[in-house]
Amino acid sequence: MATTDSLNRCVKNAIEDERQRVKKMRRNHPDVKHRITDYAAATVACGYKRSGSTFKGYSASPVGHKYTEKIKRRLEALAPIGDKRPGCKNTVGACAEPHAADKVMKTFSGCKMDELQFSNAYRPRTAKRLRYCQNCKDTF
Repeated sequence: MATTDSLNRCVKNAIEDERQRVKKMRRNHPDVKHRITDYAAATVACGYKRSGSTFKGYSASPVGHKYTEKIKRRLEALAPIGDKRPGCKNTVGACAEPHAADKVMKTFSGCKMDELQFSNAYRPRTAKRLRYCQNCKDTF
């Protein structure tokens, strides 16, 4: 079973990985003007209750991403993937939660949506805890 500790370790590693990715990018491209948007807006860890495995996810454009059918159906029930819907400022499918959940679902094909566990969401740049958006609340 994925524990709170394992989810917290995973999301802390995700924050550090994102910081290292941006640091490396800036080191390799010193001539490029860097911005806050170099970082993913959010990161989260998702665990599968039966296996104890955890996977990290980052917010990213959902355009072109091939979600598992279960996640795709849940997201499309809100609005077309890649669109915004009333009541939520985030784009459907762009949050870290569906990206992390998708990794779990692709690894464990028999996983059900109610067998997923999530860590708190964080902004990698500042490590500030974020609230789940309405899209994620309605999806998971």
